[in-house]
Amino acid sequence: MVDRNKSLDEVAHQLDENILAVKGTLELIDASVEDDELRELLLKSVERMDAIQRLSADILVALRNCLGKMGEAGK
Repeated sequence: MVDRNKSLDEVAHQLDENILAVKGTLELIDASVEDDELRELLLKSVERMDAIQRLSADILVALRNCLGKMGEAGK
């Protein structure tokens, strides 16, 4: 069970790290863009990255709960 938790923590860390990197890149591009349509697309992209980050965290919590219940049932 400890190994599963470590694996899930590592996956969560990697997801967050990559999502934050993409968000940062999009925000830098947004700061340097003057075209309103492109800026709107970039802001939507940042919002979607936020949504992906929340969903991935929710998925990992649900997976951790499922694995915990499976571990309890196996005892």
